Amino acid sequence: MRLLSWRWLAFALFVVAILAVMPGLKTAVRPDNALTVWFLKTDPQLQNYNRFQKHFGNDEVILIQIYHPQGIFNASLLQKIEQLSKELENVEGVDSVHSLLSARDFYETGKGLKFDYAVPRPLPSAQYELAALKKRLVANPLMIGRFISKDGTRAMLWAQMETMADIDLRRDAIVGQVRQITGQVMGETEHPMGGIGVIYSGLNIITQHDFGLFVGITYLVMFVAVWWFFKSLLLVAAILGVILTGTLGALGVYGLLDHQINMVTIVLPTLIIVLGIADAIHFPAIFFQELSKNQESSRGEIVYATVKRVFLPCLFTTITTICGFMALVSSPMAVIQHLGIYAALGVGIAFVASMIFMTLVFYKLKENSTQPRLLLASKILNKVDSWLREKPGQLAGLSVLLVLVALIFAFQVKTDTYTLGYFPDDHQVVKDHLTIEKGWGYYSPLEFTVVPARGLKADSPEILAATQKFVDRAKEMPLVSDGFGLYSIYRRMAQVMGAELKPDQVISAPLVAQLKLLLESEPLEWNRKGKKFQENFLAPVITQDGNLGRITLLGKMISAKTMAGLFKQLENLAKETMGKAGKLVISGYPPLYVSIIDYVTTSQVRSFFLALAIIFVLMLTWLRSLRLALISIVPN
Repeated sequence: MRLLSWRWLAFALFVVAILAVMPGLKTAVRPDNALTVWFLKTDPQLQNYNRFQKHFGNDEVILIQIYHPQGIFNASLLQKIEQLSKELENVEGVDSVHSLLSARDFYETGKGLKFDYAVPRPLPSAQYELAALKKRLVANPLMIGRFISKDGTRAMLWAQMETMADIDLRRDAIVGQVRQITGQVMGETEHPMGGIGVIYSGLNIITQHDFGLFVGITYLVMFVAVWWFFKSLLLVAAILGVILTGTLGALGVYGLLDHQINMVTIVLPTLIIVLGIADAIHFPAIFFQELSKNQESSRGEIVYATVKRVFLPCLFTTITTICGFMALVSSPMAVIQHLGIYAALGVGIAFVASMIFMTLVFYKLKENSTQPRLLLASKILNKVDSWLREKPGQLAGLSVLLVLVALIFAFQVKTDTYTLGYFPDDHQVVKDHLTIEKGWGYYSPLEFTVVPARGLKADSPEILAATQKFVDRAKEMPLVSDGFGLYSIYRRMAQVMGAELKPDQVISAPLVAQLKLLLESEPLEWNRKGKKFQENFLAPVITQDGNLGRITLLGKMISAKTMAGLFKQLENLAKETMGKAGKLVISGYPPLYVSIIDYVTTSQVRSFFLALAIIFVLMLTWLRSLRLALISIVPN
């Protein structure tokens, strides 16, 4: 074979190719566990998510709960919250910070409705002022559940991130700065953090830790196992070189194409190591056989005989393995596609490395090298061989039984995902989440886009009434705690003006018209001259043209499957309460979260049968026997 003659040139070219993709490693090993990395850029769900962000900004927020057992209405703590808000807004990547100090409220002044900060400036310091402020804010429906707790002992800050294309690269640094600043400002005051950004960043940290830890452990185990088996440093170096170059080559290309590891693709190195080492082990095993039975032959002849025996079987197994992984390209999920493509690439590189590295090593092994003897393994194999020859029916029956048992348990597998479930129970992210839920309640945002029917706007009386009914009914569900929308602002205005509204009573059309005129007036800054609409206090709940609105529910953080069930209930409720006035579209990141379980199921079924079909055709082609091809499918 030409490889034997040109082995050093092949080695040099192979090493150069691996080194050429090494710059991609820096990107590849930087974790990114954002929900959006699971989806293709053309996915309709992801496109809907991007449209929502375009209209209402980034829904990725960092929540900071401030707790003081004596209450948050004391001068020192309010000053700390004000300082914290200002410092967080200066963090690059944070768009805005919403809290009781940034929130605005309506006041009846005798001369008309006034719109100003809910907490007056300068901040109150006298005890009677603080007491009056507490009494007013804990009775304010715009404040309770969003910025302060009912008992006044907790305040919540919502740090909204900017809408940016490179948020996945910057998220960890932003969350780290927010955590550091919060710790410095709040000191000993309890301040647990939660939210999507905190969870994603936490996942990135444990992914990076696990990546380094388990890859290192895997290489150590492989080194010990190979050394124990072959007792040759040259073979150990060659086999580790095979799996190392297979891993580095696949991850290098992965990073060059701007991909980053995540909770799925973190298994790539392990897959490549396990599958790549299979070929690498076959080469020396056959070499020792050839060496023992052809002692009179030259080293070149023995190496040639070894490669000739090993090449085709290993090539066939490599190709079937690659085809099996490439079947994952049929998945609608980006991370599953990437897992299949780059696992296949790594296995292919490992096969090429086996051919080159082993050929070089075989020429260097000592003449007295012998094949290792594994007595226990030999006894077991001999026993199975004897059993197969003497009682094939029993062995076949046992095999069928094992397959049936495997099938029974395979159908027990449940498809679901729970983001917090990826963390250990004692992780800071989990502990902070439990602290917030225990003290504050459910806080995970569930976003809805309000789409009015033709002829209506998001602030039309019919829409305000329908969205209020929707939120009121949704809050009766056990997994939803609160909700907010444009109707909440209108109700607060009506309350300040003296309108007596029962909790479930909608605002009448004449009163809506009156309140709308007030909102459009200059004192209330509906159209602030020289300001962007995004800085308007209504921007989070309605677009400038009024064609879209926004409803935010606060719910329990739950698994994707449970959330899918909740969404079905909410969709039915939306159709019932909205009627002909318009529709509510589930928006933000939760629909992406829910889509994962559907996509995973689709990926499993589609890729499994596709891989099975491809492998069957390959085996039929190579074996040229329908019977053998069918038999080969069973272990596959």
